[in-house]
Amino acid sequence: MKRRDFIKKAALSSGAYITAPYILPTGRLFANTGTRKANHVVFVLFAGGIRHQESVGKQFLANQGAPTEGNILNNMLSGAAPNNFTNIYDPWSPILSQPLTNFGTLYQELSYSQGPAAHYNGHTVAMTGNYTETGLNLIENPEFPTIFEYYRKHSDPNYSAMNAWWISENLNPYYTLNYSRHPLYGSAYGANYLHPQTIFGNEGYDQLSSLTTYHQDELAQINSIKQLLDNNFDKNADQLPGIKNTVDDRERIKSFIQNTMESAANGTLEVASPGNNYNLLTGDLTTISAAWGVLDEFTPEITVINTFNSDVCHDNFSNYLRLMHRADYGVGWLWNKIQSHPELADDTIMICMPEHGRNAIPNNIVDANGLRAYDHSIDPMDTNSRRSFAIIAGPSGVCTQGQVLGSQGNPAADAIDVVPTIADILGFKEEIPDYLLQGRVWTEAFI
Repeated sequence: MKRRDFIKKAALSSGAYITAPYILPTGRLFANTGTRKANHVVFVLFAGGIRHQESVGKQFLANQGAPTEGNILNNMLSGAAPNNFTNIYDPWSPILSQPLTNFGTLYQELSYSQGPAAHYNGHTVAMTGNYTETGLNLIENPEFPTIFEYYRKHSDPNYSAMNAWWISENLNPYYTLNYSRHPLYGSAYGANYLHPQTIFGNEGYDQLSSLTTYHQDELAQINSIKQLLDNNFDKNADQLPGIKNTVDDRERIKSFIQNTMESAANGTLEVASPGNNYNLLTGDLTTISAAWGVLDEFTPEITVINTFNSDVCHDNFSNYLRLMHRADYGVGWLWNKIQSHPELADDTIMICMPEHGRNAIPNNIVDANGLRAYDHSIDPMDTNSRRSFAIIAGPSGVCTQGQVLGSQGNPAADAIDVVPTIADILGFKEEIPDYLLQGRVWTEAFI
């Protein structure tokens, strides 16, 4: 059984927005699960649109009229760093002794083959395994089920939402991706959602400490209102459809939020920065630190993490490189923490993938270093925005180690493949109706 009372460590891992755990609907039959490859999956949606050139292409400033090339993602990818940083970013030493790709397969050419290369679309594709034409400003849950819903509907009934977490930026509409509006799935099978940055530092603590007090000290008043409503309507709260939570799980999360807020306020959190230096944290590193808090505390079986800072490439190419380099450090830091955990080590597969690429042609914005900015296009003809990559890493007895697949013009995988691959890792792929998933399992990535 999963541990229920793992020793609490102070870790950055909660937010003003959190969807409490759901109780699985009663009376539902659960399908038998298949053979698992691992019991935990961590999926990092790496940054807000990453150009192929500066990432796996290792071209650094080569596209800015400079001859300088080199690898700035030195925790994820192999290859020497640029020799001349030209004051673009302050390089951090790798935290991993060898790059993440050595522990699995690098799909160095992966296709985002349909629909607009926009953030909501890209996240929806990665988390549902289906392409969408949804517009940028639509704030609603996706049409197709998310990986969280597949996991919770087609796995053992003991696998509550405590085993499924969505940790992301709150920029609309990302918080809606913890479940879909599909009639056969929906909120009853959703994941816990956290927006960590709202509680980091004193400002977040001041804002949310009152919320914690409200939950603890005024719970009797809330229950009185609930009882009044229950006595005056045909159905009580536990009979209504949608999101529900068990008392035990609610109390665990409440305690977890309180502990992490206090740790954030007094500066004792363990965070993803060199020397545990809070001044070096970016928003992405805060989110990754939050993810570790969740993994350490609850050991969920599926965790999806959104990093987003590198979207500044729209108007600041220098900062884009710096933040992408920092996010890479966070991925390496998280991998190290997982390997040091008594339950997660040797039983976790990590997948890293940008939600899409960026344009080949720059826009008209030039930063302070004279470097040109790049957008990501919703134009279906922009092929560079459709170039992406992925890394899938895990235990040596499970994942093929050090494999590199794909080349320009010959992608080895597609963005819609991630959901069926995760479902296969956790043993429930065959229980999902075929018409819901068009992608394939990355069988070549496994022993």
